Amino acid sequence: RSNGTLTVTPHGEILFETSGRRQENEAAPGSGRLWALTPQDPTNPRVLATGLKGAYAHAIDAQGRIWTTEIGDDPIDDGAPPDELNLVVTGADFGWPQCAGMGEPVQRYGGTAERCAQSRAPAVLFPPNATPTSVAVAPWDEDVLLVALWNRGEVVQVKITPDGDNATGESTPFLTGLRNPQHLLAWRDGSLLVSDFATGTIFRITKE
Repeated sequence: RSNGTLTVTPHGEILFETSGRRQENEAAPGSGRLWALTPQDPTNPRVLATGLKGAYAHAIDAQGRIWTTEIGDDPIDDGAPPDELNLVVTGADFGWPQCAGMGEPVQRYGGTAERCAQSRAPAVLFPPNATPTSVAVAPWDEDVLLVALWNRGEVVQVKITPDGDNATGESTPFLTGLRNPQHLLAWRDGSLLVSDFATGTIFRITKE
């Protein structure tokens, strides 16, 4: 499936992901990673984080922190894993495929409590198969992230509570009644553009 979106950082790097593929109980070489590529040296991207099934969409907030959604479509022991919003720190391991959700071991892939205690926990969980295809900082509040949930037909807002290098947040509905919201873009006039793949429509949302 798609390897997600490309995101340009304020420093000119390009963020991209390589979707997770398993070789037995481990990530296949080079997969399940979030990368940063410098145009001046395009053959040597650096790894920002590992253990990500599908770091599909990314955003950089006002503090320069990198956020990524994760689409977790691998089956786990008792069904489907939750999807996630993650705060990325360089070198972080988010645990896939042995760990899911808030560090829960996936026994079918060799997950253990010890292994998952070493993985980085997500900031926010979304329902299984929600499919978060885009994330953006709200133009009207730099402490709020907006996330498009493709399969749920809605955009949710997440109020972020920072805690050092970690963060938590609570997801609440922001825009409902869509079909397949695909991309969010904070526009220069302070509005938010929302594209709906199923209807071919672009909506413009303002704070008022």
